[in-house]
Amino acid sequence: MSLLFVSYRRDDSAGHAGRLTDALELRFGEGSVFRDVDDIAPGENFEHVIQTRISQVRGVLVLIGPRWLEPTETGPRLENADDFVRREIELALASDKPIVPLLVGGATMPEPSMLPPSIREVATRQAVVLRDASWKVDVARLADALAGPGVLGFELPEPESPEQRRSVGEALATAGGRHGPGRVFALLCATFAVAVATWLLAGSATNEDGEGVAGVWSGTVDYPWGVTREERFEFVVEGGELSGRAGFLGVPRAIEAGRLTDDGLQFELRTRADYGAGEERILVHRYRGVRAGNEIRFRLDAGNGLHAADPVSFIVRRP
Repeated sequence: MSLLFVSYRRDDSAGHAGRLTDALELRFGEGSVFRDVDDIAPGENFEHVIQTRISQVRGVLVLIGPRWLEPTETGPRLENADDFVRREIELALASDKPIVPLLVGGATMPEPSMLPPSIREVATRQAVVLRDASWKVDVARLADALAGPGVLGFELPEPESPEQRRSVGEALATAGGRHGPGRVFALLCATFAVAVATWLLAGSATNEDGEGVAGVWSGTVDYPWGVTREERFEFVVEGGELSGRAGFLGVPRAIEAGRLTDDGLQFELRTRADYGAGEERILVHRYRGVRAGNEIRFRLDAGNGLHAADPVSFIVRRP
């Protein structure tokens, strides 16, 4: 029985879905991930299979790419009650299954107001960013989180016999014939990523310039609009690039344009603001941090889109 169900749009993230399935099946075992293109036989009732499988799995992974919300000629996809992605998420919510949004291809998390009421709750779930530039580390980090006591809380099954222990090697040997060298490379990458993920999450960076930056930080931010929030920052470093999640007004958001600097780090967050009368703007909030020992001192330039706001200074520390 599958442990995970992968929901995705074929014209949006089919490549990412296949790559992710290969990596997770290497970690959790062959058949542990359900993906429609591989697991629905010709002639089967699509709706029945999807409903049955979602009721059986331990959790649902929703891949969101740049075209996930892209409308068709007849209007917004998710407004169609028969849209299969909408149906999959509705079934997962109705079954009270844990849902993990996965942002791929540079996509950002949609705001709740952009989704139909029946699936709006998915926008409040903590998302994971899977970047092409750091795919191995990001997927290994995801797999570790899924296998731990948090979101899904299932243990990684250990092989019980020599035959089962050989199954990974056989999968690698046969993958080239069935799926080409790309699948073999993805499987090998995922194996290597598992080995390095624990080191990265413990707070080490992948080069000496990022040492001590990666990991979880938190601090109090007094925003220029009279709002105070305790924010959480989770940094992932690969080479000179910075990714992860950062809290803004109490909501975790994907880090964009992140990089290390000579004395610290810098990145951007993007939010949407609705000013009424159909006017919506994308706001860019820029962070620059200087690391000093066990602290990072940040300067945040966070305008509200209508007029400039004074920069905000705050300090984060490891919890």
